[in-house]
Amino acid sequence: MTADACPGRQRRATQCRCATAYREAQPDARRHDMDPQTLADQLAHELARSVAVATIGREIVGISYAAADHPTLFNAARPALPEMLHEWASRGSTGLSADPDGWTELPLSAHGIRSGFVLLADNGRALQSHEHTLLELAATVLAAAHGITGEQADIREVGLRLLLSYDPAERRAALHRARARRWVTAAGSIAVHALLFDDQSGTLSRQLSLQRICRRLPANVDVLRERGNVVFLLSRSTHDDIDVDTFLRTAATEAGLPLAGVGSATVHAEDEDLARAAHAAETAAEINVAVPELAGNTRADRLGGWALLHAVSAQRDLLSVASPAAAALCAAGEGHRETVETYLDNAGQVRGTCDRLHIHRTTLYYRLDNLPPVVKDALADGMQRSTLHLALKLDRLWAASA
Repeated sequence: MTADACPGRQRRATQCRCATAYREAQPDARRHDMDPQTLADQLAHELARSVAVATIGREIVGISYAAADHPTLFNAARPALPEMLHEWASRGSTGLSADPDGWTELPLSAHGIRSGFVLLADNGRALQSHEHTLLELAATVLAAAHGITGEQADIREVGLRLLLSYDPAERRAALHRARARRWVTAAGSIAVHALLFDDQSGTLSRQLSLQRICRRLPANVDVLRERGNVVFLLSRSTHDDIDVDTFLRTAATEAGLPLAGVGSATVHAEDEDLARAAHAAETAAEINVAVPELAGNTRADRLGGWALLHAVSAQRDLLSVASPAAAALCAAGEGHRETVETYLDNAGQVRGTCDRLHIHRTTLYYRLDNLPPVVKDALADGMQRSTLHLALKLDRLWAASA
């Protein structure tokens, strides 16, 4: 038996390619998690006050200023801001901590382990309960940004986050740990969901909203982590009739979250990590956005050739090389193109095509007879016909991504 014929090797090769795609889609992996500076920016936006974020060693790793705080923080009668923060860090290292003038120090702890500090500009307003919750989430994000210890990995929330680490060994170990602790079980359906948002504002509040939404679901769903404008979730359900994607879309709309698309992919029993499922779910979400007629089709295993087309990386001007007939149709206008594309979508069946286009069969025959010669030649040849069909779909994806 050859290597190509071995199902086990084929599965591992597929997993390797998907893992590579998951990793290479954003080469600088750490940069695309919420780094400390982005965390400071998000907190300043959410709390409407200036914020400085520091490590457990009191090194300032992120600072963001609110315009309203500027007169107070940069008052000429007080020490310069860098000097105040340096003094604060020095005092802390000697055990003599004190709030810098105009700031309040708050320790950040994730799962009972100190992860750093946050300095909040004093503005005379006490923090509200939801703002304290935001700071708790910020503590977890800061801990992840500076590495997670083996001890922390045994904590369920942290362990689930590691399922989508960019380190392959860390991902595999996390899935093995999750299965051993029955956070992820073989019973029922296990899926990764990708929620694609059309902006990145209010990231911390968005994650909190999603956590609340997950608690309302009839299936077990957890927020894993966020990459740019995509949030990944993991669901476990023993009921196949539960449509998690539809519930998430509806709940996000009700919560006012700017959700653009949803995609999901089932985790297979032989998967060594979640990279393949995460990559497939994100692809499904992107196709869901790019092709409006697929808005209700969110599962990766139901997208068929669309997933293959999405994987094609090429310049749009190569369309004329792959299929001169497709290039001619695109140039001829939407009328000819819609007729041919619908005809091909219906496998050349006249009745189905006429029903979709709401025309009489005589009209269809007339349109087909008056197509450009290059298109008529392509429709008469099996390989050219298939290439024409795929090229028209690929052009739609290119157009949606432009």
